Amino acid sequence: MIELSANTNMIPACPICHGIGQKVRKITVEHQVKQGIKVEGEQFFLCRTPECDVAYYTQGEETILQDQLVNKIWFKKVLPPFPICYCANVTEEEILYHVGVAQCCSTLDDIKKHTGANTGCECLTKNPAGG
Repeated sequence: MIELSANTNMIPACPICHGIGQKVRKITVEHQVKQGIKVEGEQFFLCRTPECDVAYYTQGEETILQDQLVNKIWFKKVLPPFPICYCANVTEEEILYHVGVAQCCSTLDDIKKHTGANTGCECLTKNPAGG
């Protein structure tokens, strides 16, 4: 287990890879799983180990695997495309197209304007890491 601080709860390690996790809210997990996947438990953790197939886990060692999710987790070992901005569903390929091919973007503001990236406010439910 990894201690956050003297005043907070301990974060349990992933039951499969034993890597460090990150707290996520149940509402995030509920919006990330494919239809028909049960979400049981109250406190969930995002496994941050790129090589591990576990997406979320609970202290009771229940796991939800990457292939049970609607969205790919960008830092896991997954094949592209995957969103850079989950709220607007903007991929790395789309950003590279606007910068390199269309040559319409040279700043972050240009990218935001042309793709809608980083302009949403639904991270809590659309981003696998939550808000």
